[in-house]
Amino acid sequence: MKKIKSNICSALLLGMLAQTAIAQDYSSIDYKPYPHVFITLQGGGQLTFTDYKSSKLITPVGAFSVGGMFAPAIGARLNVNGWKTKGGLKSLNKTYDYNYVNSNLDLMVNLTNIIMPKDRIYPLNVYLIGGVGLTYAWDNDDLKGMIPQAPDRNLNYAWDDDRLVHNFRAGMQLEANLAKNVSVNLEVTANNLADRFNSKINGRGDWQLQALAGVTFKFGYRKKPAPVQKRHEEPVVPVEEPVVPVEQPTPAPVVKPVAKKEVKEVHVFFGLNSAVVTSEERAKLQELADWMKKNPEAKTELQGYADAKTGTRSYNKKISKERTEEVTNILVKEYGISKDRISTKAMGDSVQPFGENDKNRVVIAISK
Repeated sequence: MKKIKSNICSALLLGMLAQTAIAQDYSSIDYKPYPHVFITLQGGGQLTFTDYKSSKLITPVGAFSVGGMFAPAIGARLNVNGWKTKGGLKSLNKTYDYNYVNSNLDLMVNLTNIIMPKDRIYPLNVYLIGGVGLTYAWDNDDLKGMIPQAPDRNLNYAWDDDRLVHNFRAGMQLEANLAKNVSVNLEVTANNLADRFNSKINGRGDWQLQALAGVTFKFGYRKKPAPVQKRHEEPVVPVEEPVVPVEQPTPAPVVKPVAKKEVKEVHVFFGLNSAVVTSEERAKLQELADWMKKNPEAKTELQGYADAKTGTRSYNKKISKERTEEVTNILVKEYGISKDRISTKAMGDSVQPFGENDKNRVVIAISK
């Protein structure tokens, strides 16, 4: 027994680790996954537990739900299910059919988002479900036709037109995400109904165990706000105002304005997941190298970037660093620029200098 428990715990731990490995980081998507609304369609079967053989009381069931996840861990839904159900008479060894519909207000708790890290979207989610509602039944003609033949004494509560009783339920759902707006699910719930629901009294409530499979469609995601773009501004060099002596009536001295320091800015663009400088972009580096040779006191700062819509933060930091290193190597080894005149910064995707996503795969060289 201990070995079985140990194997189960190991399997759960491996499952959680696998979940974490393939989970999608919030930073890699352009929308907020919570809150959202959903519609679910399900079908399956149910088993009724009462004072008759349960194996003979298996019936089909369908379900429709509409609801929403208000936060990563908490949601609610309005669930309607039903079709046909059965009861049985031991004295006649027969079953009788009648129709029903079950409506519930359910609370949904996402156990995956409670246990696992909160900043990711997981391919599999486990929900705990609990709810209350009402069950309405009708078309009890099968039983009414059997009453004259049955010696049962507990049929005094057989109803003619319809019956309305309470319902309490609890269960679990396993959901697998297929895409942003679509998932499939497996659900098992146990429903407790009033004892008189099946027209008989056996001293305890009747139970229905439902097993359903279905598909869920999700809507109402909100877009993430666009990142604030930082502009590169040229430094303003203050010009000193001439000082005019008051005591001496001599002409004010002519003060030459301080010349602005020339600044050279070059943008070297890269392909997706690449740190290779193309021949077209090399021409820009040739132009930058020629300018630095004409201005031997100038130094260059290389700022490397990656676009925010692809990759993870750590990977984007790495690729932006590789891009600055590649530009540095070309300037030093191919165009003869001293390495001590070059400094680098790997910005990753924390800053997006351009509004167009693909242009942010860039190294910006600022020389002055």
